Amino acid sequence: MDTAQASPTAGQISLGYSTREDRLVLWLGTGDGAKTLLVTRRLCALLINGLAGVLARSSAVAAHAPAALRDDVVLMEHQGAMAAAVVGPADAEQLPSLSSGASAPMLVETVNINVTPAAFRLVFRPSPQGDGPEITLSRSDLHMVLEMLKRQSELAQWNLPLEPGWLSASGQVTVN
Repeated sequence: MDTAQASPTAGQISLGYSTREDRLVLWLGTGDGAKTLLVTRRLCALLINGLAGVLARSSAVAAHAPAALRDDVVLMEHQGAMAAAVVGPADAEQLPSLSSGASAPMLVETVNINVTPAAFRLVFRPSPQGDGPEITLSRSDLHMVLEMLKRQSELAQWNLPLEPGWLSASGQVTVN
């Protein structure tokens, strides 16, 4: 990703499903500058579980709660983030189609999740060593992205295996 260009924010993430590809389509950014990413069913399951685990392990409030209540604390945080989020349907006019020449779709094989005290950085890679677009998210934005992935996978009727706990389990996590 061009380092001179700012990373997209959670408000610039759109998600859809391609029945032809049987993949989730993730757009980072809007308009002609949007990066089009294809996410497989397997990677989506790993990503949902990985993001849920990162949120659980990085919660300062949950860390101070009794062990039996930690999942409940993270779930309440998630529900609070969803209640505060203003999520509307993506403007179809702003999203390139898979067949347009705006941005050739990139099949994502690996997602690196880097945790810092103030934010979470997701790097989408076409291979474990390859460069790819990235996005930096706040904690509440990460909850929103997690919910978008979960909902879109349910709409695709993928029936993904979600690990027990508030949603799942994983500083830096790599899913591939």
